[in-house]
Amino acid sequence: MKKKILLLCLSLFILGCSNQDTRKNIDKENTLTEKEYLKKYGDTLSLEEILEINRDRNLDLKIKQLEREIATLDKKITFGNFLPSINILGGYTKLDNNIDINIDTSSLTSFFPIPIPPGILPNSLSSRLVDESFYTYGVGAQIPIFVPSLWFLYSARQKGEKISELVENLTTKLTTLQVTGEYYYILALQSEEKYLLDDLKAAKELERKAKVSLKVDAILPWELDKASTLVKAKESSLRNNQRDLLVAKMNLMKSLNLSPLTNFTLEDVEVGNISPLPPLDECIFQAISGNEVLKITSLSKDISKDVKKIAISNFLPKIILGGGYINNSNEIFADPSFLYGNVSGILSIFNGFKNVNEYKKAVRQQKISELKLEKEFLTTVIETTKAYNNVVKSMEMCEIANLNFKAEEGKLRQKKVEKKVDMIDDEEYFKTLASYNQALSLKKKADFQYEIALGALNIAMGKEPLKKGEKNNEI
Repeated sequence: MKKKILLLCLSLFILGCSNQDTRKNIDKENTLTEKEYLKKYGDTLSLEEILEINRDRNLDLKIKQLEREIATLDKKITFGNFLPSINILGGYTKLDNNIDINIDTSSLTSFFPIPIPPGILPNSLSSRLVDESFYTYGVGAQIPIFVPSLWFLYSARQKGEKISELVENLTTKLTTLQVTGEYYYILALQSEEKYLLDDLKAAKELERKAKVSLKVDAILPWELDKASTLVKAKESSLRNNQRDLLVAKMNLMKSLNLSPLTNFTLEDVEVGNISPLPPLDECIFQAISGNEVLKITSLSKDISKDVKKIAISNFLPKIILGGGYINNSNEIFADPSFLYGNVSGILSIFNGFKNVNEYKKAVRQQKISELKLEKEFLTTVIETTKAYNNVVKSMEMCEIANLNFKAEEGKLRQKKVEKKVDMIDDEEYFKTLASYNQALSLKKKADFQYEIALGALNIAMGKEPLKKGEKNNEI
């Protein structure tokens, strides 16, 4: 018994090790596949390449593509109801004995002109009705001639296919904007890292000077502690930036359906010049005519109309034409094969008020869809206005950031000249350099925010979020 238990435990251990090895092999294969996939893009990824990977691998897009294909198949399935339905039938039957039919012959004697003595004719005759075993095969077909519900169901499926196409298109735009935002966020963190490094250099230089001053009793010990605290704070800010950068890269890889641990470098992006915005009322008009969500809601309202028509058609008769060919091996038939045709009709007279209640339900659903369309219309106007205002705000922030950067650029040029002639020390120079890099980082962040805000406005108006060439500086 102990040997059996020992063997069982050993087999489970070996099985567990083999499963772990299998998982490791799968992980290695997936990693290798991703490396080979990214290899064609080189060491540095541009925004255009990132968007290409997103279109190719994004899971949300794949789901919406499959849902669109399902909607197309639903439409084809519904269209198949208009075509003839052809079936082949066949069967074999075996009985435990023959099935006969008895015919009473007692009344037949009155038909003879000569009286027939009793006992000459039997009182009954038996005849075989079907064979003890026989087979049947044939072909049957039917086609709906007048089934109005099928017309409206097909119309609803067509609109459902259009909705799935709009949803896929909208998802493509949203994922493009999301990935672009994640790309810009990584670049913003990288630009922020530069001025944090210069800030840290300035703080360390201040700490070094404080240590020297303390040795000659020029400052008190707590002043050195303050300088050391400043260094620790700058180091903490730099580490937080690096941690945020790591998470931002992992989020981007997640959006691209790649391993979050993939190491990559992003190419810097220069945002184009800011173009003037069209009037708000023009943007709202374009949103009303092109917004995908508004189109989807409008098509949903049209589908509710088709559902109401289907409910009305349930009160009408349904006419179906059928026919076929049958062959039977029963020897009693003079002609074992024959053709047949039929026309059948169904009219519901009473089914527990089901049709009536379905019609009432469809009327209310149509009313709900009309109210949703009205609500979505107002929402589109408000969301477009919000997106427009965000673009205006980002344009103002870009203007402020550009002016600040221009000032810091001039200040840095001056400090470089002063540093060459030893008019300033390293601490002041590093502070100026940090201030310059911070202004550059703020300028890039403002440009990136403008790009994202403009992309959101374009989506609200039913347009592509980004223009080709990685720049999005016009409506």
